[in-house]
Amino acid sequence: MEHITVAGHPEPIPASPVAVSLLQQRLEVVREKRGEEAADALEVLVGKRIGTLLADGMPSVDLATMRSVVDFVETPEEEDSASGLGRALRGVKEKLEQRGGPR
Repeated sequence: MEHITVAGHPEPIPASPVAVSLLQQRLEVVREKRGEEAADALEVLVGKRIGTLLADGMPSVDLATMRSVVDFVETPEEEDSASGLGRALRGVKEKLEQRGGPR
């Protein structure tokens, strides 16, 4: 287990060597394709997300965790563009599903 420092998280993070390598590779690819600023922003997002995972009780970061973090941390949250009626209908459908009703 290695300990790495990542922007966005103040303390060293325990991570497997393969996870560290994946993060370094991804940051380098982003740096080459989108520039230094984008790589720095990605590193901050990764550090914040890993910090959240560690605070929630994860003891260290393995390859699968690092892959999911670096692959999806930049994915924007989907905005709910449904109208008031659409959200209401979705709520009714969810309640029906919870109660075993028709789908």
